[in-house]
Amino acid sequence: MRDKNHNFFVPNWPCPSSVKCVITYKFGGSSKQPYKSNNLATHVGDRSEAVIANRESLKEKLAFPGDPIWLNQIHGVEIIEVEDGYQISDGDGFYCRKKGFPCGILTADCLPILVCNTLGTEIAAIHAGWRGLSNRIIKNLLKMFHAPADQLLVYLGPAIGLDNFEVGSEVRECFLANSENLEHRKQINNAFYPSKGQKLKADLYELARADFRIGGVKRMFGGEFCSFKERDHFYSYRRDKITGRNATLIWLE
Repeated sequence: MRDKNHNFFVPNWPCPSSVKCVITYKFGGSSKQPYKSNNLATHVGDRSEAVIANRESLKEKLAFPGDPIWLNQIHGVEIIEVEDGYQISDGDGFYCRKKGFPCGILTADCLPILVCNTLGTEIAAIHAGWRGLSNRIIKNLLKMFHAPADQLLVYLGPAIGLDNFEVGSEVRECFLANSENLEHRKQINNAFYPSKGQKLKADLYELARADFRIGGVKRMFGGEFCSFKERDHFYSYRRDKITGRNATLIWLE
């Protein structure tokens, strides 16, 4: 639910009470242009003191049970299971069954995805751009859950929308090359639309839904954003190039 008085919002999905999550907006922080103003990423060229101030402010407002943990995101398919003593690792997703670990994903057009089981004992957060999606990061994620797929809930956070995500035909071919079956191929093809010349428009949300459906997940929420178009709320690399990152966090209480 969005609240213009806060620089974050709580996703609207029926997660259990033990599952907490939040997604940040780009306003209400300490960063200066071109990162103005609530940049949560340390790797984009922003002043470190500004990023630290933004992270500390978020921690104070939300009373996190512990310090948020982050990844060196590499547009891959590696999912890290959170254990005591976690050290920052290369990867593009967290899976967690322990309380007190706010797991953070950073995005500026790529798709942040939250997943939990209906019992509220397992959570995950992944960073899914077209490379990660085409290489089946969602399939990797579903393998980590103890709960069956029909007992999972999914929330699709702010990503670049269909109207503003133009790609070459080779992107569609990457998805089709890794498709599961004919039905999966059909759903992938339905997520691409003709654009100018030989270009295509790609629907990241529908590509993610297709993978979850093929994996047996039935309950999906969110997916109504466009980080490119909503310039007052979200960072967009495709729109601005040099820019900050929004954060999506999930944890167990």
